[in-house]
Amino acid sequence: MSSKDVQPAIEMNENVKDVFCGDPGLSRIALNATDKKPSPQDDDELNFTINIYKHWRIRIYKPLIPLKLVLFFWFGGGSFVPPFLTVYFKQRGITLSELSTFFILSPICQFCGTVLSGIAADKLGRSKPVLVANMIFAILFLSGILFIPRLNVPNCASQPINLKCHPYQFDRLITKTSCDVVEDIIEVNSCNVQCPENVTEYCDGQNLICEILAGSEMRRNFSLSIHVKGSYKIKDRCYYNVSSMFHENATYSWCNVPHKMNCRVSCIVDSGVDCSDEGDNRDGLLITTMILFILFQTAYSNCYRFMDVTSMSLVKQHDSDFGRERFFSISGILVVSPIAGYLVDATTTDNVEKNYLAAFYLFMATVLVILVIVYKLEVRINSPGKKMWKKTMFLMKNPDVLSFVLVIFILGTAFCFTKNFMFWYLEGMNSPSFLIGLIPAVSALYGLPFLLTSRWWVNKIGATHIFILGLLGYVINSLGYSFLQDPWYSLVLEGTNIFTYHLLWVAVVLYSHEIAPEGLTSTVIATAGSIHYHIGKSSGSLIGGLIMDAFNGRVAFRVVGIICLVSAVLYALYLYIRRTCFTIVREHPAGIEDQGRPNVVTMKVT
Repeated sequence: MSSKDVQPAIEMNENVKDVFCGDPGLSRIALNATDKKPSPQDDDELNFTINIYKHWRIRIYKPLIPLKLVLFFWFGGGSFVPPFLTVYFKQRGITLSELSTFFILSPICQFCGTVLSGIAADKLGRSKPVLVANMIFAILFLSGILFIPRLNVPNCASQPINLKCHPYQFDRLITKTSCDVVEDIIEVNSCNVQCPENVTEYCDGQNLICEILAGSEMRRNFSLSIHVKGSYKIKDRCYYNVSSMFHENATYSWCNVPHKMNCRVSCIVDSGVDCSDEGDNRDGLLITTMILFILFQTAYSNCYRFMDVTSMSLVKQHDSDFGRERFFSISGILVVSPIAGYLVDATTTDNVEKNYLAAFYLFMATVLVILVIVYKLEVRINSPGKKMWKKTMFLMKNPDVLSFVLVIFILGTAFCFTKNFMFWYLEGMNSPSFLIGLIPAVSALYGLPFLLTSRWWVNKIGATHIFILGLLGYVINSLGYSFLQDPWYSLVLEGTNIFTYHLLWVAVVLYSHEIAPEGLTSTVIATAGSIHYHIGKSSGSLIGGLIMDAFNGRVAFRVVGIICLVSAVLYALYLYIRRTCFTIVREHPAGIEDQGRPNVVTMKVT
């Protein structure tokens, strides 16, 4: 049976509205001319018109103005929270290794939270309550983070530290100081030795005290590197077991000589050694901070996913263009984000650490405004999802869906790699700070015209073909950065964001909406976003970090470019074989015919 045989049957069916022509991946949606209904946006009473010049005018559809405001404020207010939160943690005393642990654990919880939220929205048949709940949780968890006291590790510089042999275990060297040293290696200086007379007669082997007292070293103002292992505390004093000592790149023992237990060395802890007086209390605060951060990140990312779900629902309800609504999202980033930076600088007094709280208060204020606007949003209530597990199983057996999952995973890996390591890479090229701040703005400006015309682009090119262009965009971007000599040319390379981000995400959301069975729309759209932004974040960070650490940034960018090139070729080959060798027949899986939308695509060899 050929595709020509199928077409007349489709045209004769008056109940069929959407025909997936040629591309099995739902790349184009053709509406029958006889079934096309007037768009509600053609009604002049529902539009607010601004005349610009002669026949040039702007028409704003009144029922979707609340959605535009929600997207503007959320994307604008949410854009600056992650970078400011990172530097805020540094300011509050969280180390880089501790922060890395936060980011490793966070994507796992984000993915699970997004999927569960999607299921809840489909079970309710409403995405709006889930969106509101996640916004409220985001404010609460962020407030909890801000209430946690400072975890700063005070500096042990100028603290006295003494070394001596253990009074009962003569072969054991211990060191005593007044603070809990965090590091395993303590650098000390200004050391002075105090020993009884005539101790040199017991010297044997590479013993530090013997070397000093024998005249090869001065008794005063020498430096040591003390390696400690294990500690205990008595009252307000800290005792550390010394595993080894280094002096001028040589290893020395101490307590292996008789009577050396009577010798003492008094030193001063070198500047830069970190210590903490908080002890176990800091560990508890750190764990609490990590839990709140992960919960905040989960609620925060869920808001983005359900902005897509809610936007898509309203777009379909009012026959609008998803890309045009995304236009206001990017506009919000360009407008609101600089305001946050200005507030941080304006509220910071001279010779005082930066006041990042101003940015977080701005975020909370924008979320409160959004909650008021969301209350006014009239989102269509769908029927609660039924037989969701069975529909999911049918969906996962569809080769188009599986290939889509793999493609957005690769795209997410490339996206997160470039976002995480691009600025690090440019810093290594001594790029000016002005350029680094300019890149996100230029990237956003590239996409604005294409978002306004996204419906035309998606219909003209096709969603699956935009996925391929997105992969090829990463090939150009990654290989371009790998050969980059002048960092200013990065502004040209950022033009690839048109296909790797702006049009790509419009296509992903539209495609997810079309392949989703009835009652699984929220879950499919949210899961697609979670695979791209959360799972891709983990894989992109892991691959990029390992390659950049083992080789360098140029090699890492080339590896990512090659991965995307291979993926683009394989996906294009799959689509070609799918289109030329198979015919799509839409069927209702047994037992769920009443759900309205076909749930599985079967393939028949022609």
